[in-house]
Amino acid sequence: MFSLMITTDLHFPVPQEKELRPKGIERLKKLTQSATELFLEHGYEATSMDMLIQKVGGSRRNIYERFGGKEGLFSAVITEECKKLAAPLEALVLSDACVRQTLEKFGTEILHIIKQPRTLELHRLMISEGKRFPSLSRAIWSAGHHNAKSILEAWIQRQQDLGRLRSDFDASALSYAFIHIVTAETQMQMLSGGPITTEAQDKKTVAMGVKFFLAAAAPEADRD
Repeated sequence: MFSLMITTDLHFPVPQEKELRPKGIERLKKLTQSATELFLEHGYEATSMDMLIQKVGGSRRNIYERFGGKEGLFSAVITEECKKLAAPLEALVLSDACVRQTLEKFGTEILHIIKQPRTLELHRLMISEGKRFPSLSRAIWSAGHHNAKSILEAWIQRQQDLGRLRSDFDASALSYAFIHIVTAETQMQMLSGGPITTEAQDKKTVAMGVKFFLAAAAPEADRD
């Protein structure tokens, strides 16, 4: 199991729910949920404080007291979204029973994750706001792609130690190659507004990724 440490270079007040009454906690949750939707839909620059206040009520003073302003609120909500993005990856249990079946399961799961609307919105935000908020963009990357790579890399290393995969290939490079084969085209297609891939297309993509991976990494006797 891997746990993700999300850090940023931004330093703003973090909301402390224990200081609030029940109504205040609910109001804070409503604010952060609405802010998340607005930031993901419109981006940081186009989301104004007035839009937030109009949607959830309250005042500028409340936002500044809790978050230090719009930048602090943006940092808080995106950091929380990164934790949500990382959760299904960290919940994956990769079996040692069958290399092929485990790769198929992993490939299917990461394809499912990257196709989720919220995942796509986060990656679009990572691209559009990367220059303004580089630390948050790195956190999004770490929660998704890097986290998946680390999990698969550890499993590949274990299979190499068990003699089930060739040990003359770098486990990090193998994990990157597999994830790239399985996700790159689908993710780019969807990020650029293309159609959602079908289940049949996804199965074909995963099967191709597994085939390429095993052709390179499996011991010669186990490649068929």
